[in-house]
Amino acid sequence: MTNKMMNILFNQRFILGIYAPILLEFIVYAIYAVARGIGLTIAIFLWALILFAPALFLYMISPIIIFNITGVSRYHKKNLEANIDSLFIFPDDQAALEEPQRQKVRKAIEEQLIPQLLERVRGLYIDSYISRSIQSRRDKLLTSFETLFLFSSTWGLLSVINLFGVVVLHFTPIRLDFVVLDQITNPVNVTLFAIVFFLFAFISDFIAIYSISRLRDLILESLPVVIYIDEEEKIRRDNFIRSINNFPIKRLIDDHTLRRHSRRIDPIFQKQYAEPLAEAIQFYARNQVAKQQAWRIYKPILDELKVSAEQAAVIKDRFFKTPIYEIAREVFAYDHELKSLKTDLEYVKNRLNLWEKTSAEERTTALLFLFRASEQLFKSILDHFDVPIEAYSNFSMILNTLEDKGIITDEEKEAIDVVRKKRNTLVHQSGRIVPLEKEELEAFLSSLEQILLNVEGMFQGKEK
Repeated sequence: MTNKMMNILFNQRFILGIYAPILLEFIVYAIYAVARGIGLTIAIFLWALILFAPALFLYMISPIIIFNITGVSRYHKKNLEANIDSLFIFPDDQAALEEPQRQKVRKAIEEQLIPQLLERVRGLYIDSYISRSIQSRRDKLLTSFETLFLFSSTWGLLSVINLFGVVVLHFTPIRLDFVVLDQITNPVNVTLFAIVFFLFAFISDFIAIYSISRLRDLILESLPVVIYIDEEEKIRRDNFIRSINNFPIKRLIDDHTLRRHSRRIDPIFQKQYAEPLAEAIQFYARNQVAKQQAWRIYKPILDELKVSAEQAAVIKDRFFKTPIYEIAREVFAYDHELKSLKTDLEYVKNRLNLWEKTSAEERTTALLFLFRASEQLFKSILDHFDVPIEAYSNFSMILNTLEDKGIITDEEKEAIDVVRKKRNTLVHQSGRIVPLEKEELEAFLSSLEQILLNVEGMFQGKEK
């Protein structure tokens, strides 16, 4: 209890956001009183202390005020509804649901799932408001904008009160036991004070409105809730961490000097890694927790709509984003290569799950996409090994090299070879019809995923 009270009393949101504007108001009055030759009494400072209790109460309800004024729930609802296809159903994955069933699921998501997800947000934010441990850059940024919003709102409200007070003082003085404000008879002074307080109110409102737009995103990103995050943001975060690892320090410092001063240099790298890596881990953990909680609500909805176990499994796989792509992220040097792989493989999976309804042209396209994705992936895997340039000369050589490195088994190579030969026939004998079996593409795809798992095991072995 003592720690909580100390956290409140020495919290920048309370001191700077709420209590500082109140003290500033008394300072403004003190300057006014001295300028008018009015003597200051101890009562004015006592009232500044007395107002500590209301300020503390205002701080205790400030998370509710911030949450409601910023409209986080409405913003979150729009975010979820606008990105249903990216978060829950995935229209590019025709494998999971056919169109009539898809519309039923979409309606259930809008009417049942999203309202239940929104109910949790307010409680999560209020709980985290006081107990938040300010460690990551995001938490610091959120706390700073909360402080800015509270300060600008409180000072803006006081400025509006002062503005009306100046108008009242033009007609009558205000005399209370603890404060005396003489009548301002000079219209020039009234106009001057009115302009000053109007500008204070206007600037405060402008800052508050700006803070609201930033707070909406920061609040949602700091909580374990399902939200749509722009892929570019994740790419920037990942690339920043990679860039630290790839810093060409050996171009600046020779090996001998590095070894000699490693105790000084290592902490510098650790410090640079600490914050972005902690932020990435927190983001991943919050995202996984949010999706696990959401799935507990989502799965019964799918069961109620008679979605089969196989279809639900496909949806779950996409919802949690299969780790296969996370493994591939470590293989590729550039994120656009990963995006290309995901696009090609998702198209192939779509066609496989609708094989009976897929035309011969679409089946051929699926084969070519699968071959293109695998060739790109295999070349990127070879980049992690010291292999001669001849290993990249053709697809057959690539497979042989992967087999030599223990990444691909005979069974996987055979499954890939079947599709490779049919692809070569399509490319080199244009116009010839090549029969494609669903099982052949499935075996190829399964081998591709198994190769990625083999690569992951090899990478982990190197780390150890």
